Parts: sequence; C-alpha cells; structure tokens
Amino acid sequence: MKKIITTIMTLLMISSLVSSQYLFFSTLESNIIIVSGDYGEGTLTVVNNGDKEFQVVSYRRYYAVDENNKEVSGIRLEIYKPTGELISPGVLYTYWKPGEARTLRYKIHVNESVKPGKYTLFIIFWGFSGSGEISIITVPVSLEVTDIPLIFKETLVRIKERGVPTFHVLNGETLEIYSTIYNLKNSPVSVKGSVYLEKDGERYLKKEIAVNLTPGENSVQVNIPIPYDLPSGQYKLVYTLIYPKGTYLFSKEFYISFGVDLVEISLEKTQIMEDESNTAYLTILSERIIPVNLSIEVYGTNNEYMYNQTKEITLNEGSNVAKVTLPPLPSGNKKIIGKILFRNIILDQDSSDYDVLAYPKIEKVSYQKLSLASTKGQIKFLVEISNRNPHEMKGTLSYSFFGVNGTILKASKDLILIPGKNEIEFIVEVPLGEIGYEISLESNGKEQKVRGTLKLELPSSTTTSSTQSSSSLTSSSSSQVPPEESSTRYYYAVAIASLILVFLLLFGYYLKHKKPRRKRKRPKPKRKSPLGRFRKPKKPEIREYKELPKK
Repeated sequence: MKKIITTIMTLLMISSLVSSQYLFFSTLESNIIIVSGDYGEGTLTVVNNGDKEFQVVSYRRYYAVDENNKEVSGIRLEIYKPTGELISPGVLYTYWKPGEARTLRYKIHVNESVKPGKYTLFIIFWGFSGSGEISIITVPVSLEVTDIPLIFKETLVRIKERGVPTFHVLNGETLEIYSTIYNLKNSPVSVKGSVYLEKDGERYLKKEIAVNLTPGENSVQVNIPIPYDLPSGQYKLVYTLIYPKGTYLFSKEFYISFGVDLVEISLEKTQIMEDESNTAYLTILSERIIPVNLSIEVYGTNNEYMYNQTKEITLNEGSNVAKVTLPPLPSGNKKIIGKILFRNIILDQDSSDYDVLAYPKIEKVSYQKLSLASTKGQIKFLVEISNRNPHEMKGTLSYSFFGVNGTILKASKDLILIPGKNEIEFIVEVPLGEIGYEISLESNGKEQKVRGTLKLELPSSTTTSSTQSSSSLTSSSSSQVPPEESSTRYYYAVAIASLILVFLLLFGYYLKHKKPRRKRKRPKPKRKSPLGRFRKPKKPEIREYKELPKK
C-alpha cells in the first residue's frame, strides 16, 4: 500500500514540476576566485527577483559549466544553514518575500585537475508558494579558477618623516613601501623578493625580503633609509616579490637630492683697493631645517691659495642669505669659491671673482740744479711712480716748497698712470738758501708723501760755479754711512781738492807770463746797394752866358 502512495505522490510532484515556473535569482557578489587544488568559502547574498512570496525554499542540487557551456567535474559545492549546519538537499529558507535578500553560506572545493579559467556554478532551488505552486529557482554564480594563489591589490610608497607620497626624496629620509596582498589559499604562502634603487644600470641600497602570507588579506612593509652621501639624481625604485607560479614587479621613479642649493655668490664690490675688506653674500635655498658648514676659499693668480674661512650655520626652509667678510688681500684678481657641506659631504658650490687694486707708489724722487742767479735758481725734479695694476690709474701729484718765511711755492697736476713705471718731471724756481719740499701722490683716496731738503747757494769761484751748474741728478733720499767710510771719503775729497788747486795755480801762472797776441782785425766788407752796383752821379754842367738871350 505504501509503495502505491509513494508512487502516486511522485507522479503528482512530477506532474506539478511539468507545469512549474522557472525563475533566475541574482547575487550581489560578482565573482568567486578559488585556487585549483584548494577550496574557497564565504557567503553569497541572493535576492528574490520574483513577484511572489515563497512559503518554503528548498535546496536541490548544483552543477558547473565552462565558458563553452560544457558541464565539468571536479568542482564540489557545500551549502550551510545560517546556523552552520550542512544541508544536503532540503529546506533552506521560509517565507521569502519578493525583493528580499537572503544570505547563502557556501564552501567550494576545486580539484587540481580543474584547469584555470572562468566557470559558472548553477545552484538549483525549489520554491513553494502558499497556493501550492512550485517554482524552479536557478542562482548562477561566476566562478574563477586560478593557479596563482596571491592577489596584489595595491602598492604605495611614501616618505616616513613627512607621511606623504612624493616623487622628491631628501637625503636622510626613509622610503616606506606598503603592499596589500590577498592570499586566496587556505594555507600560508611563502614569498621572497628584494627592493633597491637603480640609476644608470647600477643598484643601490638593495634589501632582501622574505615573508609568509597568511590566508586572506596581508600587509607587507619595507623601509629603505636614504643615506646622506647618496649622490643626487633620478632613481628608479624596483620592488620584486616571487611566489609559487608568479612574480610581482613594482617600480617607481624618484628624484633624490639633499634639498640644499647654493644659488648665487654676490660681492659687495667687484673692485677694491689693497687695504680694503670685501663682503660676500651667499644665497642658499633649503627644503629643510638643517645645520651645515659654509666654506669660503680665495685663490689668486695661478691658483695660488690665499685665504680660507669655515663657519657653521643653520638653514631654514626657504631662502637663506649668509654673509662672509673677506680680509684685505694683495693686489690682483681673486677667485672666491663657496661650498655648502654636511658632515664633510659637499652639497653644492659656486664661484665668483673680484679685483684688488694696488695704490700707485712714489718709488724715487731726484732733482737737478739747472741754473743759479743772484737771488734764485731753477731746479728740475724727476718723480718715479709705479703702477702695479694691469690698467691705467688716475692720481694727483702735489708739491710744495718751504723757506724760512713759510711756503714759497705750491702746485699740483692730474696724472693718468699707465701700468708699470711712470716718470713725472716738473721745473720750479725757488730763492737761494735752504729749501724744504714735500711731494705727495693722491690716488683712490690714499695719499703718499715724500719730504726732503735742498740747499741753493752761489759758487765761490767761476770754476766752482760751472761745476755746480752742470751737476747731475741728485736723489732726495738720504742714507746713513758708517764712520770709517765717511772719514775715508773725507781724505779722498781733500786730496782731490788739493790737486785741483795746484792745477789752477799752474794754469794762472801760464796765462800771466804768456805774451799777448795781436788781435787780427777782420776788414770791413764793402757795403753793397740792394739795387746792384752803385755809381756816383756826375756833377751837372753849368753854362755861363755873357749875354742875355735875345728875344
């Protein structure tokens, strides 16, 4: 009897299925990814897309097809109640209203024999309405099978000290590399790799990586400190992770610099005199607050080292101006080199130059007595001036002469001094006696004075007078002579004077006893007329008449 009832019920259900509705419900999840040889579990959100309420919804079966709609084996589905109880075909939901979403817990096993690719998993439900109608509900689920166990979601690079992503890194800062990796497998996956900076084919700061990724989402972090001595330039960050059946490669371009630039060296004066100091101003741009050393070197002709100064300064963010005083230096062109250093690392440098001019200098003053009169005399002065500069210099030569009663003569003249030796002459007329003089040279605000004395007096005799009038140039500079040398010269002078006196006496005696010669008179020349030879005119003849002429 039971067999008859069961058979009748089965026939009724089959007959009802023949007349049942076919519905397709959707899921909010788009895709499920599972590694071949592993399983995946989770929840699906299924929405009642029908227009009727189901009193009972029963899970019946499932099947999977590939992209060619060909059914495949090796994929196994397990459905669980919200309480966690495994359901073989049986009731899953009750009172499911139209538009309502229900949660479906699942576990999908994929054999290693299933090739990587995209599949569709169809889950079949029976829905029973209050009127007894049966609807066959199909829920299609997109399934992707892969042999790569990891999904790399994102990789970020930022500066640790500033906490922001950037393309410009400063020496001394730290690069932080963050990777978010999802492990699809239900067992840990071992990952190895490396990270380094690359420039012009060379690798810098290479760091090895080894990590085990647990199932689900993982965060991998690697730090690379940038040393202060790493040269500035464009670098490429290369980040590599190697895992079973795959390699992840990430790269990014960065510009690395210290962030301190010496923009310009300017000078207060580009031309100074040899006793003047100069001031250099160094303009520095900085992207950070940091103490540095400022070095100034000065070189002369032929790269001759002349001066050096180093001091520590603290740079602020933005523009900085450092002031350096340069001491007086010898004449010539000077090259200044400014350097910014940090821990003996040269960050940047620049150069400038300026000229140091030498003052024109009176090297020698000499004079020559030209003529003497009863009350005054003429003297020619020669002043030798040196100009050690490579170009012309302007100056003023002034001279003053003093007697017993004060200033006798005062004058000046403007000069254009050529490079090298200059000889300046001038003639003055001064009274007889002891005369003092002062010769000064003024150029570029500096004055040099030379003082001396000279004595003008009439000679005691004609011979002596002629000797003095033809005297050679005399230098105004006096020098001290040792006593022995002075006495020797005195004896020589006395001897020479005695010889001259004897010679003069003999010459006078000779002139006295010599017979005077009769002077020869030259005949006067005949005077000639400018009109030629002059002939004396004849006297006119006067005729006398004894008688008067007749009328």
